[in-house]
Amino acid sequence: MSTRIPPEVWDHIFEIATHVPYILIPEIFDKSTLIGDEYNDIYLPTLVSAFATKRNLVLVCKQWWHLAIRYLYRALFIDYTRKLLPICSTLQSYANGKGAVPGAKPLGWWTERLDVETCESAADEKRLVDVIRCLPNLAIVHLDFRIRLNDHTSILRSITNALRQAASSLRVLDWSTWSSDPAIPLIMREFLAEFPRLCILRCDCMPWMDGVIPPNILSSVTTFSVQEMLITDGDIPSESRLGHRRVNLQEVIISAGRNGLESWTVFMRLYGTFLTSVHLTMYDGYWDVLFRHLAMIRQSCPNIRRLILSMIKFSYLARDTFSLPPIEYLGVNMFEVLHDKMESKSLFSALAIFKDTLPTLRVVQLTHPDNVDRLLTVYQEVAIGALERNLAQCPFRIEDHDGNLLLERLKAVVVSVVQHDRQNPTSLGLIGQEPFCYLKYLFQSADAFD
Repeated sequence: MSTRIPPEVWDHIFEIATHVPYILIPEIFDKSTLIGDEYNDIYLPTLVSAFATKRNLVLVCKQWWHLAIRYLYRALFIDYTRKLLPICSTLQSYANGKGAVPGAKPLGWWTERLDVETCESAADEKRLVDVIRCLPNLAIVHLDFRIRLNDHTSILRSITNALRQAASSLRVLDWSTWSSDPAIPLIMREFLAEFPRLCILRCDCMPWMDGVIPPNILSSVTTFSVQEMLITDGDIPSESRLGHRRVNLQEVIISAGRNGLESWTVFMRLYGTFLTSVHLTMYDGYWDVLFRHLAMIRQSCPNIRRLILSMIKFSYLARDTFSLPPIEYLGVNMFEVLHDKMESKSLFSALAIFKDTLPTLRVVQLTHPDNVDRLLTVYQEVAIGALERNLAQCPFRIEDHDGNLLLERLKAVVVSVVQHDRQNPTSLGLIGQEPFCYLKYLFQSADAFD
């Protein structure tokens, strides 16, 4: 009997071994509300780490190379300019039939995702355009680099022209590339008009200066994010200008600052009734800006069910004037490292208030793993004490970033520490204590609200 494993089985093994959660279609849609800096901070490092596994697979033998090479090129991440030349050369060689098995598809045919975080010279820009031209089936594109000051329009048109070949497959576009060229909105408007299947769109600036998004975008895009919202042209539009257009827009990501609230108010006047989800990010320390944006959301979004707040401090949540719309899901994230015990106390104090003041709430989730890790490793006493005392009869779930109950995660950590303590009695100074005794010790020492 032959012991050779069929290629189909190997293919399935490689699929599992190289899988990175929430990176490709369709899993990325589960994290659509985080698209932008928060998503990139959480999930792109796992994509980079996976490249080591993929390279090792293709180097095992010739057979594995032919089977696994598609997984190596499924997602391309360019964070150093020195990567552009070898990637460009390899893709162009295979596109011209060099090195490929007769009848096999070129390597670029397999690429579904492209992330570019650096492009420093004219030569880099040309290579980037050549790389894109070799990738006809792109579904996700993330561009985040500063364009050279002397040739904005030319390079942008070259990139957009190259991306047009993927018009039928592109589903997610994160165009965070910064440029001060006033021609950028026009180029983006012309470019976006040709992508009928685009679902998630993030731009550095608002392409439509009058605030009215074209019908082809409204009918396909469900998630929209603008880093600098500016609506300046003409009269202030109203919802009546939309006519009877089909609107699939469901969620927006707002970068809150001291400027832009007026433009976002105009945007919400047009599209607020369609929105069921809003992600509000606030990078500065002006808590009054957060409150004004929340007031705008309460007034303009009657159908909102999900709200994510990314902010500098959790203590904003516990202010007397803080008020949320009647949502079912609340995601929270603190940008800075959770290094202050008072911030963790503020988080749970706010949740205790929501328990009594927000009856519609069903789920509260800590969306960033760094916040969860700090609660599990540094402030577990505060967290366990709050969850067991003030939030014991809570009507909503309190989850970590993966959707697990936070209290269950905390208890698992405590049990692990107890097991370690029993194996190493001198490490914590709790010799001979049983796990339930140690849990009781933690509960009693957690002065979360004292």
